[in-house]
Parts: sequence; structure tokens; C-alpha cells
Amino acid sequence: MTRSTFTIAVAVLCSAAAASSPPVTFESPCECHDNHGEHRWAVKNDSSTPPTDASAIQSVTPSEVFSWPGTHVHLTQHSERTGREQNWFSLTGRVVAVKVEADGDLHIALSDATGDKQGIVVAEIPLGPQWCDIRTTVFSWTSTRFPFHTGTAKTLKFGKSPVITVIGKAYWDIGHAPKDQGNRRKYMPDYAVWEIHPVMKLTVQ
Repeated sequence: MTRSTFTIAVAVLCSAAAASSPPVTFESPCECHDNHGEHRWAVKNDSSTPPTDASAIQSVTPSEVFSWPGTHVHLTQHSERTGREQNWFSLTGRVVAVKVEADGDLHIALSDATGDKQGIVVAEIPLGPQWCDIRTTVFSWTSTRFPFHTGTAKTLKFGKSPVITVIGKAYWDIGHAPKDQGNRRKYMPDYAVWEIHPVMKLTVQ
């Protein structure tokens, strides 16, 4: 999916929310006002730190995550982590898109660093002191000027597409899941429903 196609898809998904939600103000990489989020909020902001035992963290690529099956567990907006979501992963890929969301999260889309295998996976970085350094790094790739306001998700312009590794737990994004609970987003089938959320560590290759 090209950056322009990505931008169009985001606009379609968020147009309804834009009509009813107040503008969100990003004062800096780590400060945000009027942000709002509900879906599985405690899970999305899970501040658990990665295990010190490296063998407890599985290395994966975006195409491998894209090949995962969906989930047959019924999840709601208040569900705790379950199944694969309890596992830690180290995801390495090339950044193909960066955007901010109305809940204040910073969203990175990753494809395989090499080859032409299909599949894009999202890694998300919440607001909060423990994520400030990571957010500052990601915003430094972009031409963003603060403060700025947005009523919906906003795609950010960036230059080079770095190859990065993020560490975090898997997360099933129920807001993007299709009716059959397969691992393909409803309106963006090149994207996996599975994410890494929240990112607890980021390394630029």
C-alpha cells in the first residue's frame, strides 16, 4: 500500500469521528490535550517491562505476523490480555507510515526490511512518561512542528524509511477486525489486525 492510499484509508475510517470529536492538541512529542480513547484502554497502556531473559522474547518479521491466524476468542472493549497477547515479541521491519491518533497514540506501520513478502504490521506508542523517549525518537524522523491540532488520525510526513526493531506484547485490535475474525483489517487488507501495542523498546538499525 502506498503512502497516498494509506492516507485515503485513514480519512475514510475517521471521517465520522471527526464530526463529533473535539480537536486533539499535540503540544510536544510527549504532551497531548483533549485526546480520548476507550477500546481496551488498560491493555493498550500496559506498562509491563520486557523480560530480562531474551529467550522469552520471540523475534518476528511483519510478514510472519501477517501470516498469523486471527482469534476465535470473543473480545470486548474491556477484555484483559488473553492468549497470544500475553507473549512478548521483537518485531523488525522498515517504517512505511507514521501517524498520530485521536487517543494520543503514535502509530508506526512496518513492512519487511528486505524481500517482497506481503503484510504490514502496526506498532503503537502511547502517551506517558515511560514512552517519552521513544516518541521523541519517532517524531524526529518527521517534519512535524509543534503544537498542532487534528480532529482525526493524522499521517505525518517523514524522510528516510528506517529499519527498526520494536519490543512489546501482541495486541488484537478489535476495532479493525473483520466479522470472520481473520487477521486482515476490514478496510486495509494489506494490514494485519495483530499489532505490537504498546511498544516498550525501540532500536534503530
